[in-house]
Amino acid sequence: MRMTFNQYIQNPMGVANSVISNREMYRQLYTKKLDAIMVREAGHLNRMESHLYKDGKRYITYMKIPSETVPNFFYDVLIEFTEPDAKDPNVKKKIMGNNLDDYYVRFYSNDPSFVFTFTHAFVKNDMFFKDFSNKMSKRAIKEKANEKNPKDIVGYVKSIYFSYLLMKRKGLFNKLKYLESYSKTSLNSRVMDADRKINERLKAGEEIAKKNKKEKEQEKRNRSNHLEKEIPTGIGNNIRRTSTVSKTKATTNSRKSGNTRFTKKIT
Repeated sequence: MRMTFNQYIQNPMGVANSVISNREMYRQLYTKKLDAIMVREAGHLNRMESHLYKDGKRYITYMKIPSETVPNFFYDVLIEFTEPDAKDPNVKKKIMGNNLDDYYVRFYSNDPSFVFTFTHAFVKNDMFFKDFSNKMSKRAIKEKANEKNPKDIVGYVKSIYFSYLLMKRKGLFNKLKYLESYSKTSLNSRVMDADRKINERLKAGEEIAKKNKKEKEQEKRNRSNHLEKEIPTGIGNNIRRTSTVSKTKATTNSRKSGNTRFTKKIT
C-alpha cells in the first residue's frame, strides 16, 4: 500500500479500506494539541529542529517533534518522499513541479505509539522508512502488536500527524527548500534508537510523577500550616468544655392516644 502524506492524513488505512468519517475531528484535535504544545515549548523552539535532504529523486525530512505529556522531550520523525510511477500524465506533470504533495511517503518515528502499536503494520504495508530499520526495535518490526493493534492496520500516529501540520505551516512540502545532501550515515547519528528513546521517556515520566507527588505533598503541608496560623495560639485552653449528660431522664408522665403510646424526651 502506497500513499501520499495527504492521503495518510485523509485516511491512514488507505483508499481500499473504510473511509475515516471523523477525519475533521482528528484534524481539530491534533491541531489544538499542537498549538498547546507550541505555547508550552516557547522557550525550547530551537530544539524543534528540522533538516531537509535531497537524494536524487528522493526527498527526506527529519524533524524533532515534542512530546505532548513530557515538557522539553522530543521524538525523531523521518519522512521519505519518493517519486511515484506516474503513468497518468496529470500526475507526472504534478511531480515535475516543486511540490511534494503527490509523492509517496514512508515513515520512521521513535514515538512509543509508533513503536508499540504501528511499526509492524507500517512495515507490512511498505510504509516504513527502511533506511532506519537498524534504529527500530527488532521485536516491533518482526511481531504484530496483537494487544494494541490486532488487525495490524496503519493508523494515526500523533508525532507523524504533528509533522504534517508543522510541514504545512512552514512550507516544507516545497522541493526548493531541500538543499542538504542526504547521508544515511550522518543522519543515523542524529536519530536515537527506539529502545533507548522509550527508556528515556519512561525515566522522564517517572521524574514527572515524583515531582508532582512532592508538589502535592508540599501543597498539603502549606494548607495545614495556613490553618494553624489562622487559629490563635492557646485557643484550645480557653475553650470551656461543656459537661456531657450521661443519661437523659424520660418523663414519667405518658399519655395514651388510641393504641399508640408517645413518650416525650427532654433534650
